[in-house]
Amino acid sequence: QIDVLKADLESAEWKVLENLILEDVLEQIGQLIFEIHLHWPGFEVSGSDSSVVRFWYSLLKELELQDFRLFHSYKDLSKPQLFLKKDIFNASSCYTLSWVNTRWK
Repeated sequence: QIDVLKADLESAEWKVLENLILEDVLEQIGQLIFEIHLHWPGFEVSGSDSSVVRFWYSLLKELELQDFRLFHSYKDLSKPQLFLKKDIFNASSCYTLSWVNTRWK
C-alpha cells in the first residue's frame, strides 16, 4: 500500500495514470498527487485535439468512478498559458491535482 503517490512526470503522467487504472492498483493508493501538463498531448498520446481531451477526461472520470475525490488543485501561472499548443488567456500549461481515495483504510 502507498499512503501518498506524488508524481511530476513531465507529460508522461497521462500514460502512467492510464496504467495505474488498467493495472487495477488505485485501491492501494491513499492519495494521488499529479502535476499534469496540458501544453501538448503527452508521451505516447496522440490524435486530434478533441480525442486527446476525451482521453484525458476519461482518465480523470475513471478516478472519480473509483472513488477518488479531487481535494486540491493548483494552477501554476509561472508556466506558459498554453493548452494543446494554443495560447489561452488566464490558463496554465501546468496544474497540480490532488485526490484522496475515499475508500482508503
